[in-house]
Amino acid sequence: MSKRKFLFLYLNTGAGHISAAKVLAQALKEQDPDVEIEMINGFDKKNMFGHLIFEKGYNYACNYIHGVFPLIYDAGMHRWGQELFVRPLRFQTTRYLRHVFMEKHPTDIVSFHFALTPFAKSAIRNIPWNVNLTTIVTDPFTVPHAWFYEKDQKYFVYSQEAKDEAVKKCGVPPENVTIVPFLINEKYRMPPFSKEEIRAMKIKYGFDPAKKIVLLAGGGEGFPGAVEIITECVLNKAQFAVAMVCGRDKAFKDTLDILAATYPKLDLHVFGFIDYLDELVKICDCAVIKAGPATLMEVLYSRKPVIIIKYIHNQELGNMHYAVRHNVGYYIRNPRSVYRKINELLNDENFDIKMKHNFDSVNLDTDAGKIATLLLEK
Repeated sequence: MSKRKFLFLYLNTGAGHISAAKVLAQALKEQDPDVEIEMINGFDKKNMFGHLIFEKGYNYACNYIHGVFPLIYDAGMHRWGQELFVRPLRFQTTRYLRHVFMEKHPTDIVSFHFALTPFAKSAIRNIPWNVNLTTIVTDPFTVPHAWFYEKDQKYFVYSQEAKDEAVKKCGVPPENVTIVPFLINEKYRMPPFSKEEIRAMKIKYGFDPAKKIVLLAGGGEGFPGAVEIITECVLNKAQFAVAMVCGRDKAFKDTLDILAATYPKLDLHVFGFIDYLDELVKICDCAVIKAGPATLMEVLYSRKPVIIIKYIHNQELGNMHYAVRHNVGYYIRNPRSVYRKINELLNDENFDIKMKHNFDSVNLDTDAGKIATLLLEK
């Protein structure tokens, strides 16, 4: 039997796509050490329109230019809207992917972004050997229709809600949609820290081991709205420590470093783009986040309650509803109300008992090996 070679296609639109790809790559390697896996950005360096619209444009539309993303999202729910964004990229992207496929000679291609699946499928038509193409839908619950652009494509989805959207709303045959476990980084699937380990980890990162910790994390691109929450902590002389993860936003980190030095009683700890977020999640008592699927599922799997201050229009609505429905999350936009909820949670004498009961109702399957098996059996 010939060696399997996988190409994982992604775009830099948030951290969730490539994060899921890395988790699946590891699972495949564990099942078949000889398998080859290569990550490929679906847009070549010359595709400035693609990078501008889908990568940089996505970041700015979601975080900085209010009203733009809802307009784009709602347009993309219709076929004409999909064509509006896809057609200008079709020729260059299809040609680039065909060149990559001919050079790499894959047996399997996995798309982690809805914008790449149509182009990958078109490129495969001109390849003189059989290639398995699978799309992994990384939006767990409320799924943009653009994911299901190709109705005869094989899709892996994370929930029954996503499958219903594909089948009932978009006309994808049921046999083409398979529900699979969430792809969550292995670091979060490790056993929780003991009390002794939590104490040691708090000391390692400069926290008072006797204080409770609130984690503010918005992903790799930063966390708009965090300043107002931190301001409430200053005004109310918060008795808990604050861990703020700024991601790649260096200017924001520099500003908060000055704030931490100016108000040392705040007990603010500022972090940039880090590879140990899992450790901060495991030592915190609750987290304030955006409703991105990767961050949300990682925090919930670590059995930490979340306060969600923002979700991307419709696309992340289901993520927020999932946390709220299971009583392990709260959707609060007002910074003052966020601060009040934090205090309410941390000062509740029955906090640990309530959270254990609530998290016991959350049944998250995160066995990436099941997805690896499905792919290798093709």
